[in-house]
Amino acid sequence: MAQRRKESDGLAAFCGRRVPQDRSESGQSILALALLLPFLLVLLLGVVELGRAAFISIVVSHGASAGVGYGAQSGTTAVNATGMITAVTNDASYVTAANTTATYGCTCDTGAGTSCSGWTITPSTCTNISSSCSSGQIVECVKVTTTATFQSLFNYPGLPSSFQANGSAVMRVRR
Repeated sequence: MAQRRKESDGLAAFCGRRVPQDRSESGQSILALALLLPFLLVLLLGVVELGRAAFISIVVSHGASAGVGYGAQSGTTAVNATGMITAVTNDASYVTAANTTATYGCTCDTGAGTSCSGWTITPSTCTNISSSCSSGQIVECVKVTTTATFQSLFNYPGLPSSFQANGSAVMRVRR
């Protein structure tokens, strides 16, 4: 004998809901959700942790850029390490003054297009470099390095509970 459908079954089928023909299938969706929910929550938590780590890395890097941008404005701001560190801490909330290093130095460009990336000259030699750079142009550079520690919300097996985010920026001083 065929089962007779009620008028309400047609409305449920029209709305896209499946009407169970047999009562033994009625809890199957809840069971599948109960089995998959812990896995989905752990996956969501991992995505949130990766997002936080990426955010902190970006903030630390942008803080270094803000500090070097302040220092490269002029020769006066280039020697103002405190001002560069203040620019970093104002821009990057996760970076403290203790985790920021601002340096200033000079190098000689003899026409080969010297960049600031390889300079290791201390500020005291910037005044002395003019005698050794008679055939070129003195290039002043500022460099800001920043660090911040990221603490994860939970300890995951096989992964560190914290990591260090680093930022670094180098720029020529504007003249």
